[in-house]
Amino acid sequence: MDKRNRIYQGVFRRVLPVLLTAAVITGCGRQEEPEVTELTFIHGWGGTVNTHSTMQEIYRAFDEENPDIVLNYQPSSDSYIAVEQANNMLAVDKMPEIVSTNGQSYYVQNAIKRGMALDLLPFIEADADFIRSIHPSVLETWTGEDGGLYTVPDALEVMGYWYNAGYFREAGIVDEKGNARPPRTWEEFREALEKLDAWGGDRTDACALETVQVAENLFLAVLAGKGPQGLEMARTLPAAFDTPVFRDAVRDFAWIFSHSVKAESLDDAREYFREGRTAIYFNGVWECEEFKGCAAEADIAYANYPTESGESLSYISPSSGYVLFDSYDEKKKEASVRFLKYMLSGEVQLKLALETGQAPSNPNVDLAVIREEYPLLGNALEQAHGADIQIKTITSVWNSRIMETIGADIRRACTEEEALDSLIAELDQSL
Repeated sequence: MDKRNRIYQGVFRRVLPVLLTAAVITGCGRQEEPEVTELTFIHGWGGTVNTHSTMQEIYRAFDEENPDIVLNYQPSSDSYIAVEQANNMLAVDKMPEIVSTNGQSYYVQNAIKRGMALDLLPFIEADADFIRSIHPSVLETWTGEDGGLYTVPDALEVMGYWYNAGYFREAGIVDEKGNARPPRTWEEFREALEKLDAWGGDRTDACALETVQVAENLFLAVLAGKGPQGLEMARTLPAAFDTPVFRDAVRDFAWIFSHSVKAESLDDAREYFREGRTAIYFNGVWECEEFKGCAAEADIAYANYPTESGESLSYISPSSGYVLFDSYDEKKKEASVRFLKYMLSGEVQLKLALETGQAPSNPNVDLAVIREEYPLLGNALEQAHGADIQIKTITSVWNSRIMETIGADIRRACTEEEALDSLIAELDQSL
């Protein structure tokens, strides 16, 4: 028995180191699965058009780069529907970790009122790289009365207007060298419309207008271009709308409408321009994506708005962007902020510009690179950022209700004093 025990002990001594070594090797070879943080993300980029596909690709790349974070997407092909879905959740005290409002600013205010929106400013101030990626206009526009910042966009709204340079040349809207020259003053703009009408005859119209272009793109540009009083009114919500400069701005649309055809929708107005049926189209720089491959592509160019003084004017405006949930779970908050930093990173911002035609929100993105890779967009961005006067969109400085009221009533108000009085009274009641 003792002999047998000694044999067992000898074998055990020889085998034990082998077993321990194998255990160590096995343990080292096994990679621990990272603890995963799941985030619900509602956005309106769920369609099949190229810009939507690119945004989805960007979002998926975040998943791949961050294996410890899982984005549970709740996409829609329409940002209005997506934000309405998120807003309905607020009504029952629920909020996804990330919401892309894409300019639907009412959601930001509702989330703040519910006490559910995360104040991003402490995270921004604690990270030097993060704060450098935030455009100054974002802080200026979206810092609330409580000092908090509850939304940050990944793109800016940059707007002037688009024109067909070939038509301008043929109509005689040119400089001394015969190159197309956009008007510098509103009086020159009026003369340009008259020339385009005379040249185009029954073939081509100067422009096609519908409610969105008039209220969201044109109106504040006309008002701000009327000098110091108009500019001041266009930069802040006024105490009253019944002012001489506001009345003059509305009346100016009588001659603007007289040189345009009415479009039923923004899509129709865009298509008229793409097909070469109109010479001017009022909308933002992102529209350059829509011009690829169209009949008028080779002649399309961007211009800043004119003013009465001859200074150039553009919209450089940060619309509402991502809103993050102020979760009790610190890991969810950290993961959500990491996503926002990713969307504002230089690499992602450049991809947004080159592949979706959006204006980068990160001020450090080199516009020269965009101009080289995407000349139509790059030239538009450089002109807009170089404008003498820069203003924000009507929904940023006033609100959507005011914009909708102006859009609905301005065609009558610009020619009928009674209708103008009624419009002003309705706007004053909304203050």
